[in-house]
Formats: sequence, structure tokens, C-alpha cells
Amino acid sequence: MTLQWAAVATFLYAEIGLILIFCLPFIPPQRWQKIFSFNVWGKIATFWNKAFLTIIILLIVLFLEF
Repeated sequence: MTLQWAAVATFLYAEIGLILIFCLPFIPPQRWQKIFSFNVWGKIATFWNKAFLTIIILLIVLFLEF
């Protein structure tokens, strides 16, 4: 496996692991509501939207392998 595909696989495995952790019921819904109600999330949202689109474009370029 080349280095680029190892990086892609690592990113996707980390994403799957993070989603599985979020699905576990060890954190009650009330605590999640307190965590996501912080004002900081609104300020960070624009940065993360751009970062997400950048990652998607990077994955598309790696898939096409110009």
C-alpha cells in the first residue's frame, strides 16, 4: 500500500472510531446538550466547514491520482 492510501485509510479508520465512540451511551444526552450549547462552537464552525471541504477535495484528488 502506498503512503497516500495509508494516509487515506488512517483518516477513514479514525473517523469510524470517532463515530463509534459518539454512539456509545456512556455520556448522557443532557451532558451532550451542555457540551454542544457553548458559544465557541459557532465561532469554530466556519473553520471546520472549510477544513471538511478541503479534506473531501484532497480525498477526491487522491482517488483520481493525476
